Amino acid sequence: MSQAREMINAHLFPVLAVVATVSSASVAISLRPIAQHSARWNTCYSDSIAWYQANKPDWTVQDKEVFASNFCNGGTPVMPGPGFKPAS
Repeated sequence: MSQAREMINAHLFPVLAVVATVSSASVAISLRPIAQHSARWNTCYSDSIAWYQANKPDWTVQDKEVFASNFCNGGTPVMPGPGFKPAS
């Protein structure tokens, strides 16, 4: 009985260390596509804000942020104002 306990004690830490390392690597690999998507969205958002600032100076900051977010999330461009008409 004590020989089995010694064997478990000798091998448990390395086995758990390997399992933890593999799990951590798997999580990191799984999160890479989400990080890439976030980077692309941030680039789209900052480019859209810059475009609105250059081309629509009369819009409020809130309108620019809303429309940039809408565009980067795949929404259709709309004109601000009552009723929010689709842009042509």
